[in-house]
Amino acid sequence: MLKIDFTQQEINDIKSKIKFTDRQERIIEYRRSEWTLVKMADEEHCDISTISRELKKIKKKIYKVI
Repeated sequence: MLKIDFTQQEINDIKSKIKFTDRQERIIEYRRSEWTLVKMADEEHCDISTISRELKKIKKKIYKVI
């Protein structure tokens, strides 16, 4: 699971370099608030597997810029 341990400034810097989808932006904020996958899936009206896939995509994008 992607653990978001970045400061708000670091997240802003990353977001300025990467084009996240709207859903990915929301998922990043959910993770910062330490939401569970179940709660994220419920909020996004999708399956847990969809959230997991989006987290993997976010992780790949972040690794490319750091």
